[in-house]
Amino acid sequence: MIRLIFIIFLFLPLCVSAAQVHSITAETNRMDEDSLKKLFNLKEDEIFTEEKYEKAKEELEGSPLFKKVDFLYKEEKKGIDIHIKADDGIYIVPMAFAYGSNKHSYGVSLEVGNLLKKGEEMLFSVGGSKDGFETHSSLNLGKHYFYGSYSRLDFEQNFYGNGWESTKGVFNSTQDKNKSGRPVLAQTAGKQEDIIFTYGYKISNLWSAFLTPQYEYYSYQDGVLDGGNHSTLGFALQYNDGFSLVMDMHSLDDLALSKKEAALKDLPHLKTGKAAVISYTAGGDWTGSDYEIQKISAGGAYLWEFKTRHRIAVFAKGIRALKAPFSNQIESSDLLFGMGIYDRQQRGKGGISGGLAFTYFLVRNKDILLGLTPFYEQAYVTSGNDSYRPHSGAGAELTFRWWPIHIPVSINYTQNLSDGDHRFGFKIGRHF
Repeated sequence: MIRLIFIIFLFLPLCVSAAQVHSITAETNRMDEDSLKKLFNLKEDEIFTEEKYEKAKEELEGSPLFKKVDFLYKEEKKGIDIHIKADDGIYIVPMAFAYGSNKHSYGVSLEVGNLLKKGEEMLFSVGGSKDGFETHSSLNLGKHYFYGSYSRLDFEQNFYGNGWESTKGVFNSTQDKNKSGRPVLAQTAGKQEDIIFTYGYKISNLWSAFLTPQYEYYSYQDGVLDGGNHSTLGFALQYNDGFSLVMDMHSLDDLALSKKEAALKDLPHLKTGKAAVISYTAGGDWTGSDYEIQKISAGGAYLWEFKTRHRIAVFAKGIRALKAPFSNQIESSDLLFGMGIYDRQQRGKGGISGGLAFTYFLVRNKDILLGLTPFYEQAYVTSGNDSYRPHSGAGAELTFRWWPIHIPVSINYTQNLSDGDHRFGFKIGRHF
């Protein structure tokens, strides 16, 4: 008992003396003070630590809303006073492109930031081809994230030997039936209508939660497959510590203009980051679906950023469809990480995957960033028994980014190591 009392009195002064954030003030060109304080992930009356402070600074500096952000903090008797001086403005970035495949794909996008002086970031995009069209829109507002998309697609579903089938999408399949010498074993025409809405909430500096209702409707020629309503509701919990799972692998869109000065300097030491996500998706009568659907997935990533700013990232993922009709089974494109571009893929009831990417900055100066990212990714898909069919790919992506515009443009070469197919294409931002 005496020892317990001694321990309490020994550590009590340490707990009492822990510094708190007393006040946070802000000075901006355009945004109001309260909006900037909401974007800063350290709040008044929180316990102050150097680690929390540095992470909050880094995240605010990572926003494309600012040309420069300066921080000043003083330790007073009442706690820590922090002052933020931000050189903010408005940005409007329109883009348009065409893709010269046999599908005649095209796309336009508009990115707008700080238009309402609330520090919001908005994205609008639309893409189309002879197969149909897709639209995307998103709003990032402090702790709140909103995303919506609508697509209407006509497609041919081709089936090949060893479980392979053609991918579908506005920018995906070349529809070359005899490519790589693989004959088509079966084929059907299909239509897909898809409406997705996602709401995300940032619980803390590290954790975010997402809710995603999705309406999906399929119809197939002659009713050969599972046409009808495939609506679902999804839940996800995501952990991010210095690394985002949506960096698209080229590692250039996370470097905002306000980070320009720092990004042109070498790091004092090796920097690491990690991320993880777990999700559950379900559908049935309660969602209006004609089918029982249950899928779970979990994935993670780890990043090493060297002193010279070059990066290595490793990824892993696993997905299982507990209940799913054919159209909602696991596809190898669900397991892979958006690094490669493929004409064909595997389908089954579950799978696991892993990936590796290395980003080397060929050019890193005051005007542009030019990065080369060789990658390798491997997925194994099972139909429910003990056998797994592989889908692996390797290639490289050359990515260009002009500092004032944080949307990168990439040229991608992918070799499908399992199928023998290869693709040469390009990417713009995160949707095209």
